[in-house]
Amino acid sequence: MKQDQAKAPGADYWERAGEVGYAQAMYASEELAHHVSTRLWEMTVDIARNMGLTEDAYVLDLGCGDGAFANITLSRQFRKVDGCDISQAGIRRARTNSPREEVQFQLSDITQLDFSRLPRYDCVFLIGILHHVKSAVPSILRGLRTVTDKAVVLEPNGSHILRRLLQLTPAYRAAGEESFKTRSLEKLFSEAGFSKQIWQRRNLFPNFTPRAVYRSLLPLEPFFESTPGFRAFCTVNLWGFRADR
Repeated sequence: MKQDQAKAPGADYWERAGEVGYAQAMYASEELAHHVSTRLWEMTVDIARNMGLTEDAYVLDLGCGDGAFANITLSRQFRKVDGCDISQAGIRRARTNSPREEVQFQLSDITQLDFSRLPRYDCVFLIGILHHVKSAVPSILRGLRTVTDKAVVLEPNGSHILRRLLQLTPAYRAAGEESFKTRSLEKLFSEAGFSKQIWQRRNLFPNFTPRAVYRSLLPLEPFFESTPGFRAFCTVNLWGFRADR
């Protein structure tokens, strides 16, 4: 895996996030970060299980950030985990917190990966990364098609009105945020040779939701997630994709 030396959009933001921890950098409160991350990470693993992954799987966390998802969740569910990210601070934190030898991290720019040099993976997890490398997504997905037949994807709901407004704020612009509309991303996966197996819309809370608002709306989250029409207010799309035969 190689790292390109040119600075990617939002690179300074992600270096700072890697230094302090992504949860602290990205969320309004620790309480909100724990709720959102824990639920969504468990849901992505459930999708992988429903697609046939077992505890013996070898998986890749592409765009792993500070490694929290790989170290806290993937490491407990699967035999071997690789992670890669362009943030030097993020990879340092990921390596420091790695719970065992079979959880490894590499510094790399995922927009410049030579996929022919990667091993074969049982599944690749793409957790909130693709909208940060939007122009490179078609080539990334074509490369992934050569190393795996399964992908689990978490992306912001780019059609969410509040999300679109938040992306105009300095914090989101500093992070290079530009979310996909649901069908746009599905089309890119289809063009790369993947078929949608599972789709869910989850999570009522943007990252910067004030604590008081989060606490007041928390009891309503299951209703919004399970009710047609109201799901449009949820902020995250989850997918399971399988490579076409």
